[in-house]
Amino acid sequence: MQKITPLKSLAKAGPVNRTSIAYDSLKNSIFTNLIKPGDHLSENQVAKALGMSRTPIREAIKVLASEGLVEIHNGVGIYVKRVTTKEISDLFEVRAALECAALPTALEQISEKEIDDIYAEWVKQKKKIEAGQKVDLGRISNMDYQLHFLIVDRCRNDFLKNVIDGIRAKIMRYQRISAMALADEIDIINQHLVIMKLMKQREVEILSKVLKEHILKAADNIIRNPNWSI
Repeated sequence: MQKITPLKSLAKAGPVNRTSIAYDSLKNSIFTNLIKPGDHLSENQVAKALGMSRTPIREAIKVLASEGLVEIHNGVGIYVKRVTTKEISDLFEVRAALECAALPTALEQISEKEIDDIYAEWVKQKKKIEAGQKVDLGRISNMDYQLHFLIVDRCRNDFLKNVIDGIRAKIMRYQRISAMALADEIDIINQHLVIMKLMKQREVEILSKVLKEHILKAADNIIRNPNWSI
């Protein structure tokens, strides 16, 4: 039986909503490594686990396949796509170039208050760790891609945003992997605090260098961490 739990209530859910529920539940299970790279996905088992028919499961899997999260092999089966070191390296290199290109116009659209609010959330997580409390790595991951996607979403280059949208699901998956592979949560938090300080100061040239180094370091963190099986 696939280890999947619906993220939303199925009560009164129509066909479209059931597909959305199946998609969100499967994607979350992949992102949290509940379903691991290389695992076989059985439509029957997923349908039984989620308490729905195979039709919305099949539609959800098609979307996941289009996003590069699962692979459909006709006559063989459906599998969660494995993560390769080359794909991580290539994707993060492209991502770094795109985010740095988005910076100049994005910073014109992001207010100081927005930066301050995000900064405060990161400081809150840092204080929890310094107080000896555990932090939710899922929360850290969400905060991570929310900050980075803010930069992209606020830029004025629509073509750039469309390119990022095409690889957004993979970026989110790998950022979750990066959070799970963290050896030093304080270090990653401090990296983001530096980025936000430079954003507030509108130091585009320095920020571009720091942002690129930060993104490539995240990729290296995933590749080098022995506790993450790819």
